[in-house]
Amino acid sequence: YVISPDSHEKSQQMTERIASDGKGKIGFQILSDLDHSVIDRYGLRDTAYDGKDFEGIPHPAVYIINKDGKVVWAKVESDYKKRPTNAELRSVLDSL
Repeated sequence: YVISPDSHEKSQQMTERIASDGKGKIGFQILSDLDHSVIDRYGLRDTAYDGKDFEGIPHPAVYIINKDGKVVWAKVESDYKKRPTNAELRSVLDSL
């Protein structure tokens, strides 16, 4: 799953835009966190956007949660341009 501060409608538009490249639809659900409760609970709110049009924007974060509901790996970045690589994620998933 992906958790986003965007509305369901806005997220749906984004998934349709992604699918329009002919490479297929995304294989996960995008959940809306309009009141930022999940983002805030994980301490991910980027306060640089508070009081602006994009208030509630989170720092990029990836959590891998095992079948028992335990977070087994996490990566949180302050720079939205930095994301874990597919190889890094695959390595973690293969180790489970």
